[in-house]
Amino acid sequence: MKQLTARLGEEKISKLLVNLSLPATIGMMVNALYNLVDTIFVGRGVGAIAIGGLTIAFPIQMVIMAFAQMIGIGAASAISRSLGAKDIEKANYVAGNSFLCVIVLSSTIAAIGLIFTEPMLRLFGSTETILPYAKDYITIILWGSIFFSFAMSSNNLIRAEGNAKIAMTAMLIGAILNMILDPIFIFVFKLGIKGAALATIISQFISFLYVLKYFYSGKSSLKIKLHHLKPRMHIIIEIFTVGFASFARMV
Repeated sequence: MKQLTARLGEEKISKLLVNLSLPATIGMMVNALYNLVDTIFVGRGVGAIAIGGLTIAFPIQMVIMAFAQMIGIGAASAISRSLGAKDIEKANYVAGNSFLCVIVLSSTIAAIGLIFTEPMLRLFGSTETILPYAKDYITIILWGSIFFSFAMSSNNLIRAEGNAKIAMTAMLIGAILNMILDPIFIFVFKLGIKGAALATIISQFISFLYVLKYFYSGKSSLKIKLHHLKPRMHIIIEIFTVGFASFARMV
């Protein structure tokens, strides 16, 4: 199979634009379906008050997404430049350090969120009526945030290699599974808003496994080993410096 990095330097620009931008655009649109699908099924299965809970919880999800995107976009930029310079080992270190950043940041955010759940929800405007629904939903989301963060940030890394179709497929798998699991957990198992959160986390976990399988299947240009997760401060600073603009836009 022709190496993805070689394709980027050899194929026609018009063909590359279609092959890379179309899957990326579809993938981002699909990613937006999570909250829309949750809102539809929660509204029908639980009620309007529960939708209020989702609305209050959403800013916390946005913060998690913003950190994941910051790491992903910053790392993707560094990986693209490293692959272009034929420095595969640096690209591997960038990917490994981005994984480390995801683990540390998502774990920290989850811990803070779980400790200060109620104060944060009240800060975002939760009333006493809405609070139980918002708390039930966001608690489960926080426990599974590492899977979502990894899948979301790594999608940028896959696109940086030139394999936008794999990135799109990872998001499609999660979104479609979420649409299947939401009605099962909400209407069949009667889990209410907790069911919507569980459906989201399980779907994101499957996306996480798919992305992880890609990186270790031999299809990726990156060959990430355990030693690539060793912190390299100049790489971490580069990731955060480049990715911060994306974080600022989202929050």
